[in-house]
Amino acid sequence: MKDEPLLSIRLEGQAIGEGRIGVSHLLRLLTQLNKILLRSGQVLRGEAFSLRKGPKEKQIKDVIALELVKLAHGSPAVVLSFDRQHADKYLPGLDPGIEVLEKAIIGLEDVQKLDQELPAGYDTGVLMAWRDMGILFDKGVDTILFSLNHRPQTRTTSFTRPVYESIQQRIQGPHINIRTIEGRLLMADFKEHGTRCRVHPAIGEPILCLFDEEQKDEVLENILHYVRIIGEAREDPLTNKINSVRIHDIQRLEDREDERTDLIPQGAPLPMDFWRSLSLDELAESQGVKPLSEINVLFGTWPGDDQDGFEDDILALRQSSLAGGDNR
Repeated sequence: MKDEPLLSIRLEGQAIGEGRIGVSHLLRLLTQLNKILLRSGQVLRGEAFSLRKGPKEKQIKDVIALELVKLAHGSPAVVLSFDRQHADKYLPGLDPGIEVLEKAIIGLEDVQKLDQELPAGYDTGVLMAWRDMGILFDKGVDTILFSLNHRPQTRTTSFTRPVYESIQQRIQGPHINIRTIEGRLLMADFKEHGTRCRVHPAIGEPILCLFDEEQKDEVLENILHYVRIIGEAREDPLTNKINSVRIHDIQRLEDREDERTDLIPQGAPLPMDFWRSLSLDELAESQGVKPLSEINVLFGTWPGDDQDGFEDDILALRQSSLAGGDNR
């Protein structure tokens, strides 16, 4: 529909006023929408795991870039309208940005069908981004309606709490000894002992959590934060104590960030280049060592007496060895 914006998003709920939306709500909506589109684009372009940053990421960012062109109101609701720059440079049916938008947004309808495979353009990373947007349902939003005007007939998709709950079930997988742990996420290890981290609950000992390589960026984003981890637990058969948890889902709990702050490392952070090896020139410059123009300035500077007879002793020792027939 030519006169309509490419994408409209309508939000309704107690936290939404007529043409008004909180900054934190808007920020979460836009941040997660961008992640949804980017990760879906990576899946469509053949990336094995959308959570892992890939070489095609910049290309996808260019084709999915949206601009907020209008903020209007309903009764009572807020409506955000988006368009794309340079969208007319693609031939009809050959626009990769439209493909990403369609698969990511319209595909949400099929996510609720838990007995079916994920729709095209979806993987766990895309589901996690939708899940993080769905936190708005715990903050006074009831419905998020997406309208995509890329065809003569507008396509609409509703994101509601039941869809949000279906996404959570998809992420968590089959319920085989699934446990939920909440605590401060610390001590991530990505190399020496494999991908693992520790979660420090409000009560009790820290729990070892294992995760896959494709979850690395998600774990990194939540280091030092208070989180909820859902995963398959391994327990000691004698004590029933949890030995470790294989992470299925990780979610930041922003309303509990003031808990267990004593675990957060104190002091000034390390500089960004702390782990980078300096070149010889950089080391010399940092220690004030300048290039030598005259070799003569080194004479007489070595510690000890210039005429301590060391060279003469070595020469005499060598001559005596030769005289004795030792040819070493």
